Amino acid sequence: MKDRLKDTTDFYPISGSTGPDLRAALDRLGPKNDEGGRSDAITRWNFEYTYSVKRSPGRCALESVETNTTITTILPRWAPPPGAPPVLVRRWNDYVTCAALHENGHRRIYLDAVLRFRERAAVIADSPACDDVVSVLDGLARETLKQLNDDQSAYETRTDHGYVQCGHFP
Repeated sequence: MKDRLKDTTDFYPISGSTGPDLRAALDRLGPKNDEGGRSDAITRWNFEYTYSVKRSPGRCALESVETNTTITTILPRWAPPPGAPPVLVRRWNDYVTCAALHENGHRRIYLDAVLRFRERAAVIADSPACDDVVSVLDGLARETLKQLNDDQSAYETRTDHGYVQCGHFP
């Protein structure tokens, strides 16, 4: 089995010269989350897989599975204006660093899901019919995605969407 991973971080620019200005920019420009609201930072993923089977008389085996995963983390970027208070710059840098660590938790959950999928796909049993092998693989993918969604939801609940870790800015 083989994995392909594209893991990127994108930034959206915000501006302001006070904490409330920056908060307003985050609220106005932050990426949309799955519920349609805005978040300060977000991590998205796309997961696909391809497979091949090996046929022999009366048997079908899963020969290979390849995964293609794209993970994109989106974080805010602020260029402090001249004369920005050092305490605000420091608070901002701490907040964005913490937000990136929180988003890395989401990234880790995605990567763990791909690993679980691969491990479970590696032991799919041969079957007399290839449709049965493919059906098991597809079911495994659905189970993996359901578990992934549950894990992501639990992480968000446990961290209160990162606020437990990072607090609220400003």
